[in-house]
Formats: sequence, structure tokens, C-alpha cells
Amino acid sequence: MSSQSHSFKLICFDVYTALMNIEGSISPHLGRLLSIEQEHALSIFRLWRNTQWNYLLLNNSMNNGFLPYKTITMRALEYALQKFGAELDGSQKVEMVHYWSKLNPWPEVKEVLAEIKDRGYQIAILSNGDEDMLEAVAEHCGIKFDYIFSADKAEAYKPSPRIYELPLKQLGLSREEVLHVAGSPFDTMGAIAAGMVVAWSNRFNDFLIDAKYRPNYEMSSLNALLEIL
Repeated sequence: MSSQSHSFKLICFDVYTALMNIEGSISPHLGRLLSIEQEHALSIFRLWRNTQWNYLLLNNSMNNGFLPYKTITMRALEYALQKFGAELDGSQKVEMVHYWSKLNPWPEVKEVLAEIKDRGYQIAILSNGDEDMLEAVAEHCGIKFDYIFSADKAEAYKPSPRIYELPLKQLGLSREEVLHVAGSPFDTMGAIAAGMVVAWSNRFNDFLIDAKYRPNYEMSSLNALLEIL
């Protein structure tokens, strides 16, 4: 963990991974709807998630119009189901996509966010996702966020620099005044490339593809944020 000193005014959080347990929230519902064992449901979910990531990156790169997160998530689900020879009807697929708005936070999230707010910091979500989805997820954290910066506002997905610039442009803050709490290697590398100060919540002991994009801080849970701030 770095010992750098910063005067942060805003703490931004990635939702999908840094704050929320996506896999643990969604895969049980997928297994229930498909009437399959949890291990099998987990395999389908992981392909769904990876395909979603790939499609987000493709949407950034193809320069052929911004697609909503819900659309990308639905198409990625349909792809994963086809690959595994699994079937859901239309309403069931809509139900599965809706679960991305009903995720469960990691155990320490509410307490850490409450303490950060008590210390006088403003907090925000800065994440891939449609604004209405992120607003719904935010309610599950049990703490009111001051701002929500969503991909549809930037019309670009992480790791595009356009999404990381949202709080800077809207609030007139410098990069040094914002701490971004990333939840994945992609998010970490994208935010560092955009010049942000980054704390990587590396809960799964993952690695960066390119070590030159090292975060300013790295931690195994959000509890370590309280030592940084």
C-alpha cells in the first residue's frame, strides 16, 4: 500500500465488483431458473460476465453507436445460454437482467461507506451501467451516495477515459481531489491511464496485464480504505 498523501474531496466507487458480490447474487437465481446445480450455473454466469465485458469493449471500439448496459447484458446472456445449450423464455431472461439492479453488497460495504461519510467525504458511484440500474443498486448499499456517474452519461464504457472524466467535468474537481476505488484489473488500468488516483479493491488476488498501470493503493477489502483516508 502506498504512503502517498492526498487531499481528497470525492471518493468514487466501482459498483460491479468493488461494492457488490455479483457472482454470489446472480448465479443462484440463474441455477434456480434453469433447474441446474450451482456449479453449472456458476460456469454459465462466468461466461455471461466475460461476454458482457467483451461486448462493452467492442461497443467502445466499433464507433457504431452507444448501446445501453441492459442491452449488452441481455445479448451476453443469450450468447452464454446458447454456448451451454441452456434455455430461458423471454420473461425469464428479462428477470435475470433485472437482477443486475438487485445485487448484494460485500459484508463490510455499509459500515465502510458510513464511516467515510462521517469523516466528511462525499461519495459517488462511477461505474459501467445505465443510470437507473446504478440508482437501484445504490439503494442496496444502505447509504445515500452524493452522485452517480454512469456509463450512459459518458456514452462510453470503462476503460474509456470519458467515463473517468465525469466527476471532474461535472464538479470541477482536479484528478488529485478524486480517489477512485476500482474493483477489477480493467477498471484499475483504465483509471490509472486516465490519470486518476486509484485504490484497487483486489478481493480475488488478481493481477494486472501490464504492471506499469499499478494503482496508488491496493487492498484485499474495502476496510483498508479507512487507513488510506
